[in-house]
Amino acid sequence: MTEREDRDLTDRLLQDAMRTRLSRRSVLRGAGVGVAGISLASLLAACGEDGDGGGGDPGGETGAPADVFAGEPGDTVNFANWPLYLDQAKDKDGNVYHPSLKLFQDATGISVNYEDVIQSNEEFFGKLQPQLQAGDPTGWDIIVITNGRQFNVLTGNEWVYRLDPSKRPNFDANATPFAKDPSYDPGNAFSMPWQGGFTGIGYDASKVNGPVTKLDDLANPAIVGTDSVGMLTSDMPDFVMINLGIDPVNSGPAEWQEAADWLLMQRESGTVRQYYDQGYIDDFVAGNAPVSMAWSGDILYYKVWAGYPDFEFLIPEDGALLWQDNMLVPVGAENAPGAAQVMDWYFDPKIATMVTEWVLYLSPAGGVQERIVEDAAAALDDGYKGYANKLTMTAESEFAFPDDALLAKTQFGTNITSDEQAEEWDNIFLPITQQ
Repeated sequence: MTEREDRDLTDRLLQDAMRTRLSRRSVLRGAGVGVAGISLASLLAACGEDGDGGGGDPGGETGAPADVFAGEPGDTVNFANWPLYLDQAKDKDGNVYHPSLKLFQDATGISVNYEDVIQSNEEFFGKLQPQLQAGDPTGWDIIVITNGRQFNVLTGNEWVYRLDPSKRPNFDANATPFAKDPSYDPGNAFSMPWQGGFTGIGYDASKVNGPVTKLDDLANPAIVGTDSVGMLTSDMPDFVMINLGIDPVNSGPAEWQEAADWLLMQRESGTVRQYYDQGYIDDFVAGNAPVSMAWSGDILYYKVWAGYPDFEFLIPEDGALLWQDNMLVPVGAENAPGAAQVMDWYFDPKIATMVTEWVLYLSPAGGVQERIVEDAAAALDDGYKGYANKLTMTAESEFAFPDDALLAKTQFGTNITSDEQAEEWDNIFLPITQQ
């Protein structure tokens, strides 16, 4: 099979998978309300007051980065990630593989056991918690967790290793500014971003009564109609705070109540169709919720790759929520040196481009946009005009490749780190969706 035939087959595989996919972002991220069955308070209580939780001393002498990441890597890295979150292709026999991982194995001799087993932060963390608390290995060398409650428990209890800064040359050279030194992990002490995105507003331009530009439009029946707006349960408190001029990272109960008051007003306006934990994209595509809080990569896919030209994604006038999914190395990982190599591998612009062209989310590595433009030109030269146009539109999307002005309008969400904060947050926001 030629490289061009493989590219064409990969494009068809992407389209087939994406038509029936459950949005990567349409499961609860755990940064907001309604964390099914698991609260931060119960997690921290289970860990013990000293924050160690039986997970060893990863920040101390026995778990210092120089020890954990020293030496030669093992033969295999076990990598847990979310579904449809890595580039795919088919070999000549029709078997699905991950080209970027194949290149890693060819370059290093290390194989990667990659499994898309994470359906939600809550569920996956729930499986790992007993092992981490007991100080037992989880079986994984790399896990991917979104900034939010579970991330804070993992890092707060040091159930994930502090990374060795000397083991990430690609990250240091190529990581984008928003990927470095995030507020939830200063200095990237524990994590390196995998992919990220924005929570903004998606709308079908053919189904609204006027331009949607700001938060208050989601509570205006004259613009969006009634029983027509989807709200994302996990993200809406932070999203509303940002659009009320509040910095979520530095917010407290008074600011949370201000956001809750807006959400109650919106509910009374009659515009809300549903508070979604998952599946918002299904109702959006079906036209049942033609205006919705949405994740950038979802709308980019449907508009550019799936043929929905009336779909639009926007950052409201007053801002949007920025989130990142992060690679971490759990305590007890059997191949931490190999994990460090894999994590840094994905900050090579060539490798990062392979991922971005497939998942369509926000790459934490620089140099990707230029390479997609080059791939579009090559596809056009080879006669694949439709594929080339899609790559070009992807490269031109400000939501895939934001400039500094757009990034300045986005913020990370509330960084809940204590039992008291978690309890007060849930007391304020849960009643909105449960009445």
